Amino acid sequence: MKKGFGFYMIIAAIVLALAAGIYFQVVNGTFGLDNTHNGNTYHPAIVALLIGGAALAGVLIAVKRFGLASAVTAAAPGAAICLFIYKCYWYITDVFVGIDEKHGFDPKFIIFIGLTALAFIIGEIAVYARKPGRA
Repeated sequence: MKKGFGFYMIIAAIVLALAAGIYFQVVNGTFGLDNTHNGNTYHPAIVALLIGGAALAGVLIAVKRFGLASAVTAAAPGAAICLFIYKCYWYITDVFVGIDEKHGFDPKFIIFIGLTALAFIIGEIAVYARKPGRA
């Protein structure tokens, strides 16, 4: 069976979500200069949403439920972003207000946001793209 563009977008979203979840786990959700409550944004649900969503989407691809897999690749990173924004509100505020203006955003923060946002955007593209088995 010929694979459509949507199939490859689902795979890309899975890979990006896995990378974001693993990266977040490795850096332990700590961004900024210190490990205070303002720099520590770790929450196990963020990792579970990213890695669990990618695993679930992989299982759905294996059972040929491509439409549902694309929905999972959009919803799981989207929910992870929402929870992450809730957890890192004080860190972002510190940077914008000027408490941490000398150093700006930690590169680890930018890498994680980039990976998660790309996983979400590509997952959204996959929702509307042609997948295998569609006419």
